[in-house]
Amino acid sequence: MANVSLRGRSDGYELEIPAESNFEESLADLKKLLQKVRDQDNSVKEIAFSVQTGHRLLTTSQQAELTKLITEFDKFKLTGITADVLSEPTVENLLKTQHVSIVPQIIRSGQELSFEGDVILLGSVHQGGMLKSAKNIYVIGDVEGGILHAGFPNHREAIVAGDVSTAGQVRIGNYISVVADNPDFQAQTFAHVNDQGELVVEPLSTMRKSMPELYRKLEDK
Repeated sequence: MANVSLRGRSDGYELEIPAESNFEESLADLKKLLQKVRDQDNSVKEIAFSVQTGHRLLTTSQQAELTKLITEFDKFKLTGITADVLSEPTVENLLKTQHVSIVPQIIRSGQELSFEGDVILLGSVHQGGMLKSAKNIYVIGDVEGGILHAGFPNHREAIVAGDVSTAGQVRIGNYISVVADNPDFQAQTFAHVNDQGELVVEPLSTMRKSMPELYRKLEDK
């Protein structure tokens, strides 16, 4: 079905709703798909579903509709809804902080933009282009082979958050990671330098534990 797809996992199923699809049509197709799963799966255990929405953030009401549809089926449970972009509350909190710059444009090959404070990338960075920030970089747009340098020139406490899986390099202070060589770069991840002086990549969900001060800052703003 064009509006929704299903993949089996060891711990259940992953549903994908393409960002460009009509949400109501996706729900209708999803209902048919769930009915097939119910009819074909003879398990007596709970069946877990996770949902991936790509470059689309569902509204609160859409999330509620999706949750209601899945949990209407006996033994079906929804374990999470994820997207390849930062959540609206996170972006809103960032915009409330001082010295936050919005970058809506395309940074092409040979171009370089530099900022003193946090940066939210809405546009894109092409191969040969570079986006630099003295603090943190939050990616909502696309990085198509370009370079992201947070903590420029030597601030190792900065992070790069968002989907940078198609970037060329991620730099934090003096630390560099070639994205193609690091399979940990995925959607909903963030890169930072750990206490051992290594540039590491973790799921955004672990930020509370890995970088509690920054996490509290984003939560409290």
